[in-house]
Formats: sequence, C-alpha cells, structure tokens
Amino acid sequence: MSLITITEGANEHLSGIVKNHKAKGIMLGVKSGGCSGFTYEWSVLENEIPDKFNTEDKFQLKNGYLCVQPEAMMYVINTIIDFTSNIAGSYLKIVNPNATSQCGCGESFGV
Repeated sequence: MSLITITEGANEHLSGIVKNHKAKGIMLGVKSGGCSGFTYEWSVLENEIPDKFNTEDKFQLKNGYLCVQPEAMMYVINTIIDFTSNIAGSYLKIVNPNATSQCGCGESFGV
C-alpha cells in the first residue's frame, strides 16, 4: 500500500510538467494559509532530488518523481491525487481523508 495514491490522470499531468521543465520532479508541501487553515504548495524540482527525501516521501512518476515534504506527510498520508477536467477547467483534485474541513474552492483545508 502506498502512502499517497496518484491516479493515471494525475501521473500523466505531473509527468508532463516534469518533462516540460526538464526537471527531476515535483514537490508537494503544506503551509499555513487559506480560509481553512492550510494550503497545498507545489513546486518543480529543477535539479537533483534533495537528500531529505527517502523512499517513503518519493513516488515514481512516468517522468521523474513526486516528492512530499517529510514535514507535510502527516497532513497528506492516504491522500489520493487525481486530475480532472470539466466545464470549469482542468485541475489536480486532492482527496485528503485527514481534512476535517475544506474551503469551497478546494484550495485549502483544515485538520
């Protein structure tokens, strides 16, 4: 069982970002903010994957890795990352079972 589930659609989307940036991976973090307390923070890892990421924090994509900041893992453990498209647009959808609340737009969450 994986600590994070990345759907095929999310894998394709994240892998495309890695490939387009000629990067090594994508980093997912959590920071204080938003209307519910915390927000997800995404960044591209242009160079090498930092040593702070071990096998529990690093998830293989088709191109590169999704790395979860170790200090953020407790907030996102068992989360499903999906990519969805609808009339409103295309976006990464985070299904976080640890969230006790979420803002209407889905950008922030509470635990």
